[in-house]
Amino acid sequence: MAAQLGKELLLKIHDGSASYGDENYVLIGGFTTNNISISGSTTDITNKDSGGFKELLSGAGSRSVSSSASGIFMSDAAFDIAQGHVLAGTTPMCRIIVPGNGTYEGKFALTKLDMKGGTDDHVT
Repeated sequence: MAAQLGKELLLKIHDGSASYGDENYVLIGGFTTNNISISGSTTDITNKDSGGFKELLSGAGSRSVSSSASGIFMSDAAFDIAQGHVLAGTTPMCRIIVPGNGTYEGKFALTKLDMKGGTDDHVT
């Protein structure tokens, strides 16, 4: 993957409407840092007939995409959407846009929302 601007890594959450067009996804934050992690696991099917070699079941196992970020919410509506899903334990449709690589779209579990702020600074 060629060098890309970090500010172009975006997280968008669906607004809950019946339509799933681009305009129905809300940009969540003006992130100063963000991270995406893609991982997968395999299913081991090694047995006594494997000849001493590990065998894996093709196509089995699990895959996951996770993201974390810090920054400033773009709007009260963006904050309300994110907070609402964390508190309700719901799994909204989300898009993680990776510049130059593509978009990961699907239902994501929003599990944590941390906020902090100093007396002379903004809330992040």
